Amino acid sequence: MSEQIIKTEAELQRETIQIERDQIREKIKELIEAEYALLEEEAARIAPEFDFEAEAEKLKAEEEEELAKIAFVWADKEPEPEAEPSPAAEKAKKEFGPLPKAKVSPSKYPKPRRVPKSAAGKVLFGDKHRCVITASLIMLVLFAGYQAWDYLVPKSVNIDYVTYAGTQHIAYATKARTAGDVKTALTEEGKTGANDLMDTEPELPVKNGMTIEIRHAEETVAKIAGEKQKLWLVPGTVGENLELNGVSFDDDDEIKPDPGEKVSENTYIVVNEIHYDVAEKKETIEAVDKVILDPSLTSGVQETSEGNDGEGIFTYTTRYVNGKKKGTEREIKEWITEPHDNVLRLGTSGTGNSGEYIVARTFTANTTAYTAKAGARGALGMGVHFGTCAVDPGFVSLRSELWVEGYGYAFACDTGGAVKGNVVDLYMNSRAACVSWGRRNQTAYVIIPAE
Repeated sequence: MSEQIIKTEAELQRETIQIERDQIREKIKELIEAEYALLEEEAARIAPEFDFEAEAEKLKAEEEEELAKIAFVWADKEPEPEAEPSPAAEKAKKEFGPLPKAKVSPSKYPKPRRVPKSAAGKVLFGDKHRCVITASLIMLVLFAGYQAWDYLVPKSVNIDYVTYAGTQHIAYATKARTAGDVKTALTEEGKTGANDLMDTEPELPVKNGMTIEIRHAEETVAKIAGEKQKLWLVPGTVGENLELNGVSFDDDDEIKPDPGEKVSENTYIVVNEIHYDVAEKKETIEAVDKVILDPSLTSGVQETSEGNDGEGIFTYTTRYVNGKKKGTEREIKEWITEPHDNVLRLGTSGTGNSGEYIVARTFTANTTAYTAKAGARGALGMGVHFGTCAVDPGFVSLRSELWVEGYGYAFACDTGGAVKGNVVDLYMNSRAACVSWGRRNQTAYVIIPAE
């Protein structure tokens, strides 16, 4: 009972394996058929009208035809005895008939070359080597004939001779081979100068009707790098002529006339060689004392703001012309510590004076006050008003500008009998103001406008 159950299980296992194998075969078959289907679709897409089966048959027929051309007998060789046909060959012969005759391609076995009968023909064309030599001699004779004709027969060319006055058109017959040879011949004949410039390429072969351009050169004097020297000038620009004469220059150099300007026979060219030496230096900059008349500040009042020294890196650029030093320019490159000036602001609200000044002198003034009728004039003939004063010309010069503490700006335009030494008599608008001022000792500055 148990043996029968085990056998049944083995049979079931074999059946299962067989079923799986059959399924795998079917899958492989489907994949191959799908691959062929894809190939046929791709072939139909690329060449829809191409008949693959017919072409395959055609190729097969051509192959069988070529196989039939299997042997032939050389003319100078004895034919070999034919072998006994095999039974299979006899059977094929009865079924399909005899094999077709082998064909010999005429392209592989050309006809023998024709040999000339005459003695001259045999000498010149008797064999392959003689033919090559004869052809080479013919080419050599033709080339020599062409060269002789090219050398002996003159060619007609046009010469455009450019001068400062204009362009001369000259017809010229020459046997020269190149444009440079034409220029040499013209120079030897005295028709052009030795230093004239030919714009046409010298190696250009001479041809009938060609045009050769030549520019006339004139000797002149120029000043190059501070020294006079001879130059050959041709019609063209200043820059072009400098290059033709081997004079180099750069953008820093001074050139007169401008390099783009056309030259004439009287042009005088000057080239100054310019170069610069640049150095850097760290410097301390002291704070500057500035005096500013400030109309926004009450007249006679002063304010002081303390500054500080600065430190910076300065660039010194020295200019040289033709090797000679012509000056140095200094400019700040970078501040390490920026300086701030010491500023003294002097109030001038009563007169409205403004600007930057320098204190030329400081003294203690014994000030008094005076007034006058409208239209009164001082010692200089100018009208006196608030902002003018009388001084001792021996102590303070007339026309001096002063700033007096408590009063403000005052122009020295008058004198007085009682005004001696450090006395400064200030103009007031009224008698009451004079009485109010009285006599005071005040700080006074003699100021001059800053440059």
